Amino acid sequence: MASIISFLLISSLLLVCFPSFHARNTSDYHFYLRRACNDTPHRNLCTRSLAPFSHNTPTGSPREWAHLAVTVAMSEYRRISIYLVKKHQGSPAFTDCTECMRDATVQLQSSEYELKNFDRTKFELQMNDIETWVSVALTDANTCIDGLMYYKGDQVGAVKHRILKAAHLCSNALAFVNKLASSKSTN
Repeated sequence: MASIISFLLISSLLLVCFPSFHARNTSDYHFYLRRACNDTPHRNLCTRSLAPFSHNTPTGSPREWAHLAVTVAMSEYRRISIYLVKKHQGSPAFTDCTECMRDATVQLQSSEYELKNFDRTKFELQMNDIETWVSVALTDANTCIDGLMYYKGDQVGAVKHRILKAAHLCSNALAFVNKLASSKSTN
C-alpha cells in the first residue's frame, strides 16, 4: 500500500514540476502521426484510427507505420466478418459479402504477419506479397459493396457504410505499404 501511495506522490510531483514533458511528447506523437497520414487517401480517418496507437510507433519507421495501419484495417475487417456471420448468416444479400470479408481478413492477417516478421534478405519478395494481399483485401471490400448495391434497406445501408470505412482503412494501409516498398528499408 505504501509503495502505491509513494508512486502516486512521485508521479504527481513529476507532473507538477515538469508539466511540459507530457505535453511535448504528446504533441510530438501527433506531429509524427499527422506527417505519416499526410500521404494517405483518407487523412482524417488515418489520424483518427491510428491516434490511439501512435505513441507505440517509432517516429520515422515506415515498417512500423505500415504494420500499424494493416493491423487496424485487419481488426475492422475481422469485426465486420464476425458481425456478418452472427447477424446475417444465410441472408442472400450478405452471403457473397461475408465470404469476401472473410477472405480479406485472411489476406490482411498474412500481411500483418509478414510485417511483424520482416526479413531483410527477403525484402522484395515480402513486399510483393504484402502489396498483393492488401490490394486483394481492398478489392474484396469493393466487391462486397458492389454486390450490395442491388439490395435496399437500413440494414444493407449500415453494412455498406461499415464496409466502406474498412475499405478506406485498407486504402490507407496500402498507402503505407507502398511507401515502405518504395523506401527499400526494413526499419
